[in-house]
Amino acid sequence: MKVINSIFDIPYFEKPVLLTIGVYDGVHLGHQAILKQLHKESKKKEKKVVITFSNHPSTYLSPNSPAPLLFPLNQRLKLLEEQGIDLVIALPFDTEFANQTYEEFFQSLCKKLPIKHLIVGDDARFGKGRDGGPDEIEDLSLFQTTYLPKETCQKELISSRNIRSYLEKGDLKKVKKMLGRPYSLRLPFDALNVICEDDLHYKWITGAQKVCLLPSAVYAVNLYAERKKIPGIAFYRGSYSMNNETEVSLTLIFEKEVPPTDEIEIVFLSYLHDELDGETMTPFKADPLQTLKPEFLPS
Repeated sequence: MKVINSIFDIPYFEKPVLLTIGVYDGVHLGHQAILKQLHKESKKKEKKVVITFSNHPSTYLSPNSPAPLLFPLNQRLKLLEEQGIDLVIALPFDTEFANQTYEEFFQSLCKKLPIKHLIVGDDARFGKGRDGGPDEIEDLSLFQTTYLPKETCQKELISSRNIRSYLEKGDLKKVKKMLGRPYSLRLPFDALNVICEDDLHYKWITGAQKVCLLPSAVYAVNLYAERKKIPGIAFYRGSYSMNNETEVSLTLIFEKEVPPTDEIEIVFLSYLHDELDGETMTPFKADPLQTLKPEFLPS
């Protein structure tokens, strides 16, 4: 999958492409339904393109109370790659972008991208003031459009907003149902942010770009490094800074040594208990995996 950050960097396409546009925060089951439709319509092997944003639009539209992302950009891109997308255009949502009319945006885009079919959710609106609804976009006569209805889970709307709410409450089961997979974080794993106290005990403090935070607690996790699964426990503490940046502090304890890697994925399986008392989370040195009841151990 190719990733670019400007419309001007769009490569040449010999054939028309299928396009979807959105934040795609979480790449949840609702997003996956749109991407599946993209694949379904690709009967002649047209390339599949996603336009998303390198920052959440709310950082520009509501700078004093931006919505925290479910996942940092690198993780969203990885999820889109796993969905078989050919090209992602990750644009900054800034003044220049926000002030474009929908006509200006799509006319400029079509000069660089031969769009055959635009597929989006039924609440998608485009351009300054969100003036570009289904009728307005159709009237442009630039490409075919499909607006898909929202997906639901147990009669509840699947949306990034709802997933964010459940994540902040620590309801990992509900989050898993709406994402279609367990909640996880992909983060860099190197000497700059990880202290290896021994082979099985890591202390890790990392800044994460305005990501949504779980409640501070102790969780059963699986860690994936170089395609290897390592069960363990995460002593997790999240905090917001004065400028709404987020910091995640993790003390990780695993059953076996983590292989050398630049990035790890931590999959949160279940809540175990509240965080330890004290200013720092210093887990006991005895093997904590042996002290937990079997039903709490990672599977």
